[in-house]
Amino acid sequence: MPGPTLPHSGWIGLAVLAVALVCVVTGVTTLLRARGRSRTWVRGTGRVVQSRLDGDGHIRFRVAFEHAGQEVTFWNRFTSGTGVDPVGRDVDILVNPVDPSDAVVVGGPARPGAAGWAFVAFGVVAAIVGLTLTRALA
Repeated sequence: MPGPTLPHSGWIGLAVLAVALVCVVTGVTTLLRARGRSRTWVRGTGRVVQSRLDGDGHIRFRVAFEHAGQEVTFWNRFTSGTGVDPVGRDVDILVNPVDPSDAVVVGGPARPGAAGWAFVAFGVVAAIVGLTLTRALA
């Protein structure tokens, strides 16, 4: 008797291609938004005042900086997988001039560019796998 096969590998290939498309679009969108922020937001320096480990094993940073004589804090929307506690370190940030509480870390492993490129890279690999699975049926 022949061994088990994947009777729906064509559907699996299409599903992998769909995931690849979502990852590439997410990555490109992240990179374009980061580029827009770098052109219109104000560059500054903040200090990491807290970090926490998310459920996915990545570190999220809380950063404080001074704006108009007041301390502003934000949780960086991008995570880092470095495993190093960054509390007390200075980091480069971009601050939305309209809403100073809307800011991001722009340097190091927790920057949006790293996240964007990671999504694009994963999407490309997934697309190759998806195409391989769908062509295997032809």
